[in-house]
Amino acid sequence: FPYARLVEENRRRGKQDLEYELIDTGVFDDDRYFDVFIEYAKAGTDDILIKIDAINRGPEPAPLHLLPTVWFRNTWSWGLDERRPRMRRDDAAEIATIKLSHYYYGDRWLYCEGAPKLLFSENETNDRRLYGAEIESPYVKDGINDYVIHNTKDAVNPANSGTKASAHYVQMVAPGATFTVRLRLSDAAPGNGAALDGGFDKTFLQRKTE
Repeated sequence: FPYARLVEENRRRGKQDLEYELIDTGVFDDDRYFDVFIEYAKAGTDDILIKIDAINRGPEPAPLHLLPTVWFRNTWSWGLDERRPRMRRDDAAEIATIKLSHYYYGDRWLYCEGAPKLLFSENETNDRRLYGAEIESPYVKDGINDYVIHNTKDAVNPANSGTKASAHYVQMVAPGATFTVRLRLSDAAPGNGAALDGGFDKTFLQRKTE
């Protein structure tokens, strides 16, 4: 794994040696990487349009895991404010949707194109892994990483709620091809005109060029 090689090789090298860089590991040989471009446009004060393009620069088809992620800043663990906001899957929409509820900002919805798997955890440090301490919830902030990288299915909340969430897109992308995902973070509830179809693309291009 490139990260392990980086750590091990840099640990071996002395002060007079050049740093061992990620490109030295060979992971970018033959352009085997993805370029990811993220664009934002505001359709309104509380209506943000998001477009993600992931381009396979390599010579062969390659698997892609794309995880647009939303989270609440953790104020409850530090005594700043014990009121905890929540996220949950909203099945009222026709597409994958995350409802965000905050005591001050109210409700927002993140609409995710297609049918990605929605993954939920708490935006809390994994004190068990770091310090061997007890933790309040087993669904800590690195749970989504463990779900994707280590296939640890019980690392995310099966109740589909938390303070951090990702839409997990899995796609095999042809060489030179682009995989595009559209999302919308809006204060409009499902059924109130905040879908990704209709005028999304027209509004996106118009707002982006203004």
